[in-house]
Amino acid sequence: MYFRLKMWYSIEAMLKEKQKALLALIAVFTVFLGFALFVNHPSKVNGFLFADQAVYFAMTESIAFDGDLEYTKKDLARYYQSYAAGPMGIFLKKAEDGRIFYAKSFAYPLFAAPFVRLFGVNGFFVFHALGLLLVLLMGLTWFSRSSRPGLSLLAVSSFVFATAGYVYYFWIAPDFFNFFLVFSVLFLWGYKKKAGDPAEGDDMRPGRLKAFLLSDSSDYLAAFLAGIAVFSKPPNIVLMIPIGLGLLLQKKIGKAFLAGVFFLASAAVLFGANYLLTSDWNFMGGERKSFYFVYPLEKSDVTFDSTGHAMTSEDYFDRALVSPKFLIYNVFYYVFGRFTGLAWYFFPAVLFLILFFAAPKKPYQWLILAALTLHILIYLILMPTNFGGGGGSVANRYFLNIYPLFFFLPAMTVRPRHIVAIWAMAAVFIAPLILSPLQSSMSPAAHAKKFPVKALPLEMTLVNEFPTNTNPHGFRVPCGTPPHDGILHFLDDNFNRKEEPEGLWTLGAKTTEMVLKTYFPVREITVRLTNNVRRDNTVRVRVGRKTQKVVLQPRERRELVFPVGTGFRIGYNHHHRIKIGASKASIPYFEDEKSEERRNLGVFFELVLTPRD
Repeated sequence: MYFRLKMWYSIEAMLKEKQKALLALIAVFTVFLGFALFVNHPSKVNGFLFADQAVYFAMTESIAFDGDLEYTKKDLARYYQSYAAGPMGIFLKKAEDGRIFYAKSFAYPLFAAPFVRLFGVNGFFVFHALGLLLVLLMGLTWFSRSSRPGLSLLAVSSFVFATAGYVYYFWIAPDFFNFFLVFSVLFLWGYKKKAGDPAEGDDMRPGRLKAFLLSDSSDYLAAFLAGIAVFSKPPNIVLMIPIGLGLLLQKKIGKAFLAGVFFLASAAVLFGANYLLTSDWNFMGGERKSFYFVYPLEKSDVTFDSTGHAMTSEDYFDRALVSPKFLIYNVFYYVFGRFTGLAWYFFPAVLFLILFFAAPKKPYQWLILAALTLHILIYLILMPTNFGGGGGSVANRYFLNIYPLFFFLPAMTVRPRHIVAIWAMAAVFIAPLILSPLQSSMSPAAHAKKFPVKALPLEMTLVNEFPTNTNPHGFRVPCGTPPHDGILHFLDDNFNRKEEPEGLWTLGAKTTEMVLKTYFPVREITVRLTNNVRRDNTVRVRVGRKTQKVVLQPRERRELVFPVGTGFRIGYNHHHRIKIGASKASIPYFEDEKSEERRNLGVFFELVLTPRD
């Protein structure tokens, strides 16, 4: 009798805790729904959307209000009603019949369109809020089988919110949608795997939902959603490894075949619809361009052919593939890189991988590990110079398609100390991203211009895609003398905007860091320095691994010569890292009555590049 009463009180306490966890979850959802319904998004982003966000916004409105994917002048006019800056960087393609179509996958716009039809711009975030609610519910259900509901909610909330991926909830782009799709696929497929473990608890009351999750039907729905995920992002094909291969290893040939049918059905319908609507199955192929400032059809003399920049994927592999040796660099950068390293931006992934190896494994977990490993390799091999998602991305945008796989990987239960570790890492490395996601989206490199992120390894394979390249004054700054000239990519704001034709001033008593890019091998780099009016101004210059220091007097000039090797060579590009900083600053406007120079000057520098013979 005593044991029965004890068990009854234990069950009652568990149910009460689960109710509290659900109430907390609903409270979180209510806040995000309130944001979705009432935020003035165009004002928050200064009336400006760029590249992917611009095309997905316009495409969703086209589906919502016109029921098609064709770009027309009406679409452009409608866009300007919401965002005054115009669809900067929009991707379009021209069909054989001369019509213009949006050149992106329409999976995300298709599902977001009903919400946009009802709520306008805010409809995107209403859609995201519902996706967030479902992710939290699925995560709570997954972990609550082996952990108390409160800790389970903390675990899934930390997985979602304590990462740079949280920023993409606020993007009008498919990244959060892809995260939701992959998460759903793995939950539907994996629930019965975890339920089959006798060590797992079972506090879920019997009902239709549980019966569905334990049935083969959940596998078929997972496969169907995987087809949508592949249409949205083709590398998601790896999701069929755990689903299809898992069934085959269990010798369930018929069920594996049916899962394949459901997968192919959704993928074929979407790719087929794209072909019927645009005369091309590849939404990124054909005659594809990106457009800035001037857009086709805005005036009668502005056509698709007369403007824009070619952005087709037809010859992608000829252009993008580089030597396999860079795979080693990119594996390191993928985990520890300054702008993309998952150790800093997606620490729960690293933690959950450790938890996987720290306990006995089950077959389904090995399948997840195989899928995520292959998924990562696809990006590193096929996109070696852009595996992070492009220069306007925050951290690694493409990783959101892979990240959910880590959630279902651990072979150990998440403990309170793990939650503390997750948030401690977030506090050190990504707190600015979490606390100001919209501002971080508009300035994707701001957090990386200060310690500790600035001290992290620099991804030398991604120079053309650094988020710092969004600063027009620090991107492709010319230096040297033609024909032996180069361009500079600045990695911080510690320089003054280039006004003199020969060189630049550093910003006050700060050190500026940059990457010099040339299209020819350099034998030596000569750094010409000119001091400000300060006495005994110590200037340090570092080129590659070599550092030289000089002490300059007022307006003194000095040259420092650095013999260099080939630098970090990738394709025809030679990259050299350079740091220059002065110990003393001067603002002439406050020191000389006749001066109108208001800049905070450190040291003036020019670069002279001597090519190899």
